[in-house]
Amino acid sequence: MAKKIHTSKQKKQRIVTTTSPVDKYLDLIRRQIVQRHYTEAVAECERLLRYLSPYAQQRADVLALLGTAQSMLQNFPQSFEAFTQALALEPKNADFWYNRSMASRFTVRFGQALRDIERAIELNTNSELVEKLDKALQITLQLVEESLKMRGPDFTLEQLIQQENFFQQGLKCIEAGKYEEAGQAFQASIALGDCLPQPWGNLGICLMVQERYDEAEVALKRALEIDPGYTMAKKHLAELNTSRRIGPPAQVEVNEPFKNSKLRQSITFLKE
Repeated sequence: MAKKIHTSKQKKQRIVTTTSPVDKYLDLIRRQIVQRHYTEAVAECERLLRYLSPYAQQRADVLALLGTAQSMLQNFPQSFEAFTQALALEPKNADFWYNRSMASRFTVRFGQALRDIERAIELNTNSELVEKLDKALQITLQLVEESLKMRGPDFTLEQLIQQENFFQQGLKCIEAGKYEEAGQAFQASIALGDCLPQPWGNLGICLMVQERYDEAEVALKRALEIDPGYTMAKKHLAELNTSRRIGPPAQVEVNEPFKNSKLRQSITFLKE
């Protein structure tokens, strides 16, 4: 008599791993950055951010990738904004603090850059990054020391951060076409310490656009008193008489630090 073969009633379960659409997008963006397709990476990041909810787990990663791609395009204000948003979601991420410190440095927020790199060092747990972070700290310390020395012995780090933020606020207002508000921001920057030509030059441009030509002339001449070789102020001062006759220029050129400079190879952003 043949023996019956007993089969187990329990079936072996298969473990199937799936990759979410968001993770696939993140992998695509990382590849685009590695391949130096930065414009495409920015577009994909912005598309993904529109799709994700404000509290989605991956949102901070997307913002960090956006900040990295923007920095490589030398869009440093946009990079700073992206890493600021990423830090709001993950305030204990050392990489994000390091990256925002770099973006701060290249938007001439030297005071904020120092605060950020110090926070990155405090939070860092990766021994391989200690040397890189320390090097960034030394560079930033030197920039801050030079900035404070230029402004006088009683000028504080907090005042430096405030002054630099006013300057960036002015640039942002100009970009939005808000010239009166921009002028007020540059004046606030100057009030904290009158030692740089750029706020005066940008203030002069804001006044020109508002057809306040006498005030613009004073501002542009003050920029040249501080730095006689300041090209932008010379250019706009030469255009002033023409503007008085026919109106303000259709396009204005402002001082945006480090824009179009050859810094691409010198910026190393940490990427996960």
